[in-house]
Amino acid sequence: MRAMHVASILHVVLASFVLWVVPLQYAFFADLVAFPVALFVLVRDIITSWYASAIARDLRRELVPENTANEDREASSSAVAAESSGVRKRKTAGARRGSDGPDPTVSAAVNASSAANARISDISGVSKSKLILLVVQIVLFAMVLDFVYRPLVFPGDDLLIFRPGFVAHDSARLHIRYADEGKLELRYRPLVTRTGGSAGWNTAKAANVPWESAGLFDPPTNLTDYTKTVDLAKLQPATKYVVELHNLAPTLHAKSVLLGSVEFTTSPVPGQPARLRFGTGSCIKPNFPYRPGTPDIYGFSSILEHSDTLHMFMFLGDFIYADVPLYFGTDTEDYRRLYRQVYMAPSTRRLLRKLPMLHVYDDHEIKNNWHSKDSPPMGSAMAAYAEYNGQPNPPPPTPDVAYYNFTYGDIAFYAWDTRRYRTLWEEKGTEGNEGKSMLGAKQKEHFTQWLRDVNHTAAVKFVVSSVPVTTAWSNHDSSQDTWRGYPTERAEILHLTKHVPNLFFLSGDRHEMAAVQLPSGNIEFSTSPVSQFTFPFIGQFVRDSNGESTLHYRRPGHVKYGILDVDTQSDRKIPKITYSLFTTDVDKGRTPAWVYEAKGASWR
Repeated sequence: MRAMHVASILHVVLASFVLWVVPLQYAFFADLVAFPVALFVLVRDIITSWYASAIARDLRRELVPENTANEDREASSSAVAAESSGVRKRKTAGARRGSDGPDPTVSAAVNASSAANARISDISGVSKSKLILLVVQIVLFAMVLDFVYRPLVFPGDDLLIFRPGFVAHDSARLHIRYADEGKLELRYRPLVTRTGGSAGWNTAKAANVPWESAGLFDPPTNLTDYTKTVDLAKLQPATKYVVELHNLAPTLHAKSVLLGSVEFTTSPVPGQPARLRFGTGSCIKPNFPYRPGTPDIYGFSSILEHSDTLHMFMFLGDFIYADVPLYFGTDTEDYRRLYRQVYMAPSTRRLLRKLPMLHVYDDHEIKNNWHSKDSPPMGSAMAAYAEYNGQPNPPPPTPDVAYYNFTYGDIAFYAWDTRRYRTLWEEKGTEGNEGKSMLGAKQKEHFTQWLRDVNHTAAVKFVVSSVPVTTAWSNHDSSQDTWRGYPTERAEILHLTKHVPNLFFLSGDRHEMAAVQLPSGNIEFSTSPVSQFTFPFIGQFVRDSNGESTLHYRRPGHVKYGILDVDTQSDRKIPKITYSLFTTDVDKGRTPAWVYEAKGASWR
């Protein structure tokens, strides 16, 4: 009995931990051992109980002999006869039985029968509770298997994706996945237009505006997992468009088939004052915390409620978790399946139909705490990343890199690649961190030149880093994986940004949220997870250390993301920047949990 309880409790704890606390690989492996043990012990005890119950029934028959049964029948006949002959005989018979006393044989048989019945009742009751426990154990393990192996069981080979990526002032990148045949065509038209300058929107629907065709093109092939990015050119600035994807293979009912439609708004002309509202955050895992049924991404469901007012979303890495809770392998297809799982989620499909999303990658797109440059499986991981998230991004400086920069009016962005160019931790001569680099020489040179270019040409600047720049997270993992582990290069970068007005850092990775003023005076908003686990009681965040000032810190919450409002129109000299933290722990994500209005500075 004790073995049964220990094994069952261990399985329940491990399964619950994987499904609802932290989907650690080691916890999953431990549960793979705990469940068979619990199942064996429990089934063994159930079979033993059934066998004991059968023995008890046999004992009962043996302890209640046939003559006792005959005497019981004769006593019943006498009672009926006494009843029919009158009250006096019934009293007399009762008096006689009272004077003679009970028959010892009958009493023993009755007692034995009662004990057997009680024993059977006890055994039957225990068996029912064990059967219930057995069902619970099996259901929990089935949930674990569904959570872990769903990408293999439902790989999404026929998945259709049609979403906007980077949207410039005169063009838009459209990401397509289509695993079928037939010529494809993009048709587009303006939906809402500006009346010009900084005036308001002309909200009249463009119902009478004819559709324009962007031309025909071949469907993507299996070489890129049926994905393709198509550039839509010759668009008007600050204009809302609707775009449809058609398959021109005729059917019995139509000359073409509508595959999907998206909406987006082009940005203002570069250098023009703008109002921009965009989201930021990192880290998602489909169906975590686990719920039976169709897997979804609960953070995206929350963002959907704000999507009508957002221009874009900057996703800061860990879009997939290749090694959590199980690493399936190093092939490109192993990574592709995980991307398809995210894009199959209902909230992903609804959100990305109308909200452009830009990406940087982080370690879990490859493996935890990746720092091994181009060593395998970097090639396979980056091929899948490029097909699903990289190609729809703004064009990089050269085709072979993943970092990039772009503008939205007079608001400038630079997105770092913080993984590929890292100095190896194990490399000799870097024990003191003086020689370590996260960006690499080529990327750092390009970033430095960008800083010079935008210093007095952009009112607000955002630098996107997949890992935090702050050193406030001080455990062993962050001391190697974040900018805390690269102090020399970090100090060099902050020395440059100190002299750039209205520059902010955006980061994720830590599954916690922090707003920190860095020693350079720049403010960093680190926000995660969008939809993943968090440690409600474990962490090593040190406030107001190493010349930094903590503005806000929040650990709990499976869903956390930020929304930034940037206004460079109201005051051309001093912009307004407001950060709002949203979490489903506060008003289900409808209203901000924390708001910070940054002090803009004159930038000309």
